[in-house]
Amino acid sequence: MIRGSWFLALALLGCGGSLPEPEHAEPPLAAYVEVPYPPPAALAETVPPRPERDGVVWIDGEWVYHGDAFAWRRGGWVVPPPGGRFAAWRTWYRRDGRLMMASGTWYGPRQTRLRRPEPVREATTPPNEVTSESQTGR
Repeated sequence: MIRGSWFLALALLGCGGSLPEPEHAEPPLAAYVEVPYPPPAALAETVPPRPERDGVVWIDGEWVYHGDAFAWRRGGWVVPPPGGRFAAWRTWYRRDGRLMMASGTWYGPRQTRLRRPEPVREATTPPNEVTSESQTGR
C-alpha cells in the first residue's frame, strides 16, 4: 500500500503546475465602484505557450464593468511595469447590501495606479465559445 501511495503522490505532483504570477497588491478602497449585480461566470480561456521573453507573467481574464454592463477582458502574458504589483479584480458586499467591485489594476509605490501593460501574447477562447468582443454579461 505504501508503494501505491507513493506512486499516486508522484502522479499528482506531475499533474500540478502553475503559471508565473506577478507580485500581488491589494486594491485601495477608492478603487471599488458600486455595481448593480455580480459578474457572470468567467469565460474559459486557452493559455497560449509562454513567450520566449524574460520576466513575463500570466494575468487571468476578468469581467470589467462599463457603465451598464460587464465586458470580458482577455488574460494574457505580460511584462510587469517596473516596480509594479497587480491587484486582481475583487467584489464584496457592504453591510448595507450594495455590491462593490474593483477591476484588476497595476499599482506602483504608495498604491499609485500604473498603466496596464499590453499583452505579449493574449489568451484565446476555445472554438464555439462566445468571444470577449461580443460577450457583455447582461
